Amino acid sequence: MEWHIAPISRESKLTEKPFEKGDRVLSSLVKTEEGEALRIDVLEDESEQMELPGELICKWTQIFKPKNKDEKEREEAMKLTADNLFINLFEGEEEPSMENAPLKHFLGLMLERRRVLKVMEKDDQFIQYMHRPTKRLLPVPIVNLDTQFFIENQERLAVLLTGSVAESSETPKAEPVESE
Repeated sequence: MEWHIAPISRESKLTEKPFEKGDRVLSSLVKTEEGEALRIDVLEDESEQMELPGELICKWTQIFKPKNKDEKEREEAMKLTADNLFINLFEGEEEPSMENAPLKHFLGLMLERRRVLKVMEKDDQFIQYMHRPTKRLLPVPIVNLDTQFFIENQERLAVLLTGSVAESSETPKAEPVESE
């Protein structure tokens, strides 16, 4: 069973009051009757009034720190860049293809981590991902991403990892490693 836990919400689940910087937020992870994991965030002083919609798995308190808007916009732009590139790699393909296999695999793992892709099926050769925004099924070849792949594609991947061309050109280059 695979659960996807949502990040901290921006408002109380109970009162819908937006969290302010420095608020103490109680987060509860609950297993619903359907077997799904549900995260519930409320202000700590509201926690006594909260009725959980399932079995409590764990809970924790944290100080709310709103994300910087510039950082959030940069993350969204980077996500869209990787997402668009990933989708474009499949344009015109009728059947599963090994073309661009290492890049498809790398982007697939990256977008799965960001919850843009969801694993639907897996066999010896392909991972069948569902692209959440479009509900499109995409067969991604399973390949070994060795050091050489990253060395050869360092500049191209830097754009995806840093989020901008200017930053990627300032990224120090790794020296090739000789394999034994």
